[in-house]
Amino acid sequence: MSTPVTWAIQTNFIADEQIRRVWSAAEDAGARVQDVLVVPFSDELGNEVPPLDGVVIPYGATKLTRLAQKRGWRGLCFDEAAFRVDAWNRHRDDMLNQHVRQMSVRECMAAMQDEDEESRWFVRPVQDLKHFDGTVTVAREIRRWMSSVDSGNYSFDGDTEVIVAPVQKLHGEWRFFVVDGQVVDGSSYRIAGQRLANAVARPELYETAQSLADGWLPHRTCVMDVALTDEGYKVIEFNTFNSSGFYAHDIEKIVAAVTRHFATQA
Repeated sequence: MSTPVTWAIQTNFIADEQIRRVWSAAEDAGARVQDVLVVPFSDELGNEVPPLDGVVIPYGATKLTRLAQKRGWRGLCFDEAAFRVDAWNRHRDDMLNQHVRQMSVRECMAAMQDEDEESRWFVRPVQDLKHFDGTVTVAREIRRWMSSVDSGNYSFDGDTEVIVAPVQKLHGEWRFFVVDGQVVDGSSYRIAGQRLANAVARPELYETAQSLADGWLPHRTCVMDVALTDEGYKVIEFNTFNSSGFYAHDIEKIVAAVTRHFATQA
């Protein structure tokens, strides 16, 4: 007997076209759909959501992931201890940023004082529910940006853990959706440094992605970003499925696979 599945989809502050496609795909897959509103700076949903039986799959911004944790929704594919850069590096030896400096924002600001002002670095939070997106910038800008934390300009503070790594040359970057350990769909999002979203069509690229997904995963259902480097394919990072965006992905195929997976859970 299948388990009832409901998609709880955030309908505010999210790209409308993607949300419409997720909503329609969930209905086509036989799931119920419940709209949810996320209110900034609040720990409550902005609309009345009735008790939902079975599996509830949240889809929206990272704030919805946090709210879903509090509600115990079983379709949340997130483990705080596993979706961290240090956990990935501990369990795998094929991460793009395998050898990084991990420190607090305050320590990072001080460390950049010793680096050439124009030296380029990659910096991102250690945790997955990001206080800010990973970015490449110069030491001078990192110092300026992180010193402004003291004036309350950002949603993180001096104790927020970040990683800092040298910039690497990436020939291509792809995002793959993994459902119960199986790669379901992929899209490029940057090729040779240029933004380019194309559906993955090459079977050998899916084989490579699956071989990477056969290793340790922070959750059996997740999003895996992959890069081609001078040393071969590396995993850039993992993201929580419930708050990951799409590029040129087959949204309908992904939503159907996730719905089918949870419908068969006891």
